[in-house]
Amino acid sequence: MIAAALLFSVVCRQALAGESPDLLPNTTPRLARYWEQLPLKAQQEIARRFRPELSYDLIGSGTVPDAAGKTIVEIELSTEAGRGVMVFETTPTDARFLFLDDLPYRIPDRFRLSDGEKRTIALVFARYEKSEFKDRDWVRMWFSRPSVMTTWQLQAYRELGMLPPEFGRLGYGP
Repeated sequence: MIAAALLFSVVCRQALAGESPDLLPNTTPRLARYWEQLPLKAQQEIARRFRPELSYDLIGSGTVPDAAGKTIVEIELSTEAGRGVMVFETTPTDARFLFLDDLPYRIPDRFRLSDGEKRTIALVFARYEKSEFKDRDWVRMWFSRPSVMTTWQLQAYRELGMLPPEFGRLGYGP
């Protein structure tokens, strides 16, 4: 009986060691479900960035067209004072934090991202905005200067039908 209990505890300990670390309680179920699908090292890298005083939700993810097996993941973090977006690059075995921005239209150049990575980041966030803000007049929103939208974000908005093709080419918009 003691040998069986000892064997059971060893098996349970090994099973628990292989489990992914727990997310903070202030993550949404959508983020938790997505997060569990990532490789363990990627989960650990993302969880390492979480802070107890913030809440988190998955904005979305998208594959990078010029890099097989690479995905961009965007996670919103927020408090009563404001919000930001954490951008990660994941591979089949790992993850790498790229940047944190309050407005992910500003895709920073200092990280030397490929054109495919920039396009994916822009599309992920544009899809999120399109689904969250269905009644927004995108042309009117970006009509006033200065607009912080990058050319990548402008292209993503056009591609998703959020802006007319001529927007930005006729002397208005970014």
